[in-house]
Amino acid sequence: MNIYRVTTNAMMYTYKNNLMSSKKRLSDAIIRVQTERSFNSYAENPAAAARAFQLRRSHWNTCNQLESNSRVMTTFQQAESAMDKVKNDLKNKVGDFSGLRALNGADASARTTWAQTIKAAAEGMVQLMNTKYTDNYLFAGADGLNVPFTWDEASGELLYRGVSVNAKEGTPEYEKLKEMNAETTFVDIGLGMREDSEGNPISSTVYNSALSGIDFLGFGRDADGDPLNAVSLMMEASKLLSEASPDDGSWEENGAKYERFHQLVSKMEDSTNAMLEKFVEHDAKSTFLKNNETQLIAAKDSLNIQINEVEDIDPAAAITDLLNARYSYNAGLQIGMQILSQSLLDYMK
Repeated sequence: MNIYRVTTNAMMYTYKNNLMSSKKRLSDAIIRVQTERSFNSYAENPAAAARAFQLRRSHWNTCNQLESNSRVMTTFQQAESAMDKVKNDLKNKVGDFSGLRALNGADASARTTWAQTIKAAAEGMVQLMNTKYTDNYLFAGADGLNVPFTWDEASGELLYRGVSVNAKEGTPEYEKLKEMNAETTFVDIGLGMREDSEGNPISSTVYNSALSGIDFLGFGRDADGDPLNAVSLMMEASKLLSEASPDDGSWEENGAKYERFHQLVSKMEDSTNAMLEKFVEHDAKSTFLKNNETQLIAAKDSLNIQINEVEDIDPAAAITDLLNARYSYNAGLQIGMQILSQSLLDYMK
């Protein structure tokens, strides 16, 4: 049978350790209630801290993706507004051309007047395609800092980033147009962004935010050698109308110019239909971005809930722990008053 000797020093040592432990539990409980966090350091709960880090990283990525999606969606909406005006202008002018084909006799004098109107409309369409949003041109492809469409002073042809939009297929200029039309500006909008072995983004996991003006207006020439660009067709039609007689607008109705005007109207109708298809395609992209924004917002809210579940306290449980810790600490102080003699207390003072 072992006999343990309880000394005053041993008793005081044990009492102080227990009292400090109670004090620390009380302090921790107060901090949890004040901060409303279940832990304040990695060491307190390594598993929860690691989980919180993963959730917060996912939340940060989702917020960035949502911001990118909103920025692209706003840009596309601005572009859609400009494209709609261009499409409607061309559609209206094609209707005007159809009326001009039927003008004969004295009424044909309106052709020379319409020449200026059509030219102004074509130039207005170019200005719309040069729309600038924030610091970037909407329809400049990957080069948003420079104006996309300009006019060649010598030939009067429309240029896209310095290259004629009427370049023939097989020429270096045409290849340059194809290259610019295929430019991409990839952004991460939550499609699972990944890279290939060479470090290039996989197109199916990112979103292309680049908008090419020539993709909408057309470029190159058709099998007849005529421009595919809507603005170029309008400018040629305007020039043809200006060559009519200023007195009666006559062309020699059965002559080459009259037949040429018929061809231009037909080709502009084709251009309008192609433009409408591009507009519908762009509208579908805007709808996709809107739906993706809804999904990203839902993901962000879900991650917020999970982060709160991991990091935040249960108020009722935290307050209960605080009351228990305070009760234990006060009880420890009362016990200390009983086990320590008055003379020793006086000595400690």
